[in-house]
Amino acid sequence: MGYLPYLFDPRSTILLAGLMGIMMSLVLFFMRRSYPPSIRGLSDWSRAPLIAFVSTLLFAARGFLPDFATIVVANMVLFQACVIYYAGSQQFLLGRSDTRGWTALNLVLGMLMFWFSSIQPDFEARLAIVTLAVTLLFFFHAMLYVRHKVPVYGMRLMIGLLLAQSLVAGLRFVSVIMGMAGTSIMEATWIQSVYITMYSFSVLFLSIAVVLMATDRVHTEFEYLATRDPLTGVLNRRALLDACLAEFAASHGTQGRPAALLMVDLDHFKSINDRFGHQMGDAVLREAVSRMQRVIGTQGLLGRYGGEEFVVLLPHTTMADAMTIAARLKEGIDEPLPPDSPAHAVGSFAVSIGVATSDGVKDVDEVLAQADEVLYRAKALGRGRVIATATA
Repeated sequence: MGYLPYLFDPRSTILLAGLMGIMMSLVLFFMRRSYPPSIRGLSDWSRAPLIAFVSTLLFAARGFLPDFATIVVANMVLFQACVIYYAGSQQFLLGRSDTRGWTALNLVLGMLMFWFSSIQPDFEARLAIVTLAVTLLFFFHAMLYVRHKVPVYGMRLMIGLLLAQSLVAGLRFVSVIMGMAGTSIMEATWIQSVYITMYSFSVLFLSIAVVLMATDRVHTEFEYLATRDPLTGVLNRRALLDACLAEFAASHGTQGRPAALLMVDLDHFKSINDRFGHQMGDAVLREAVSRMQRVIGTQGLLGRYGGEEFVVLLPHTTMADAMTIAARLKEGIDEPLPPDSPAHAVGSFAVSIGVATSDGVKDVDEVLAQADEVLYRAKALGRGRVIATATA
């Protein structure tokens, strides 16, 4: 009673899990070749199922090959495959991986497997040790994703699968403590069938979760690139105008919520390009953006309007507050370039700024035109100054 000799064959199920792992490994391998290098973890994720397949061959050879190969090596290889999978998740989420502690635990696991298979054979002790180690590894793996709290379906699926695998391994550990270990991994008991079947499905669905996560990451990166200026990393003109339209619509939908626009132009930028070359000009643009972002912080959005012109969108900002921010922005840019700056050879540079608000104006283009008009007034008056529409 409790055996399923005709419905469940552990050896066949283990081999089937290995074959599914190979197929998913190939999928992830080709994804790694076609996806951008910024999607990290795919290399580890594609290697892990292949390594796990080696372990399934060794497990399935139980009774045909020496116990050292089918017990000690098989368990160590399988556990290391799980560690490599964990390393892939670390790469994907953190950009780096450190699994030295788990690898050291695997060495201890191997020594214990050798002791309880060759020195003092004890299947119950081996099963308890392995299931406890697997429970901990999958739990910590799941917590890695939980800590990131990213509402992406692929990550939610990954968390669910890892916790389910941890739970099943934990229940198998409890069953050993309760005297339900059995006598061999190849016993077709119901509890063994649940344990092995869960592992088989995990191989498939964890890889599916990886595909979903990587695809979502690529989609997010493409969306980001589509809205960013490739040189400076700030919003490009289209994304900037979209943000302005959305903010102006909100400000007119709710009274008392004006928005301000700062039109910023780098003074004498053409002469910088002519004297120092376009690469130095690019370095000046990046330095100017860095300084502007430090001043703006989370108060607004910065975008490149074209050439050396930038626009700062300041939501919920009156003219007086916008002038204060513009003055701080100009002061920050006026500071001499430090020796470690790529644009140090230029020495210093300045900006002219035109300020306009949406107060009483419904059209974004009209506010941009007002800001542009007073900007050129500032440049005509000698550059290096801030002028608002109220003083135009």
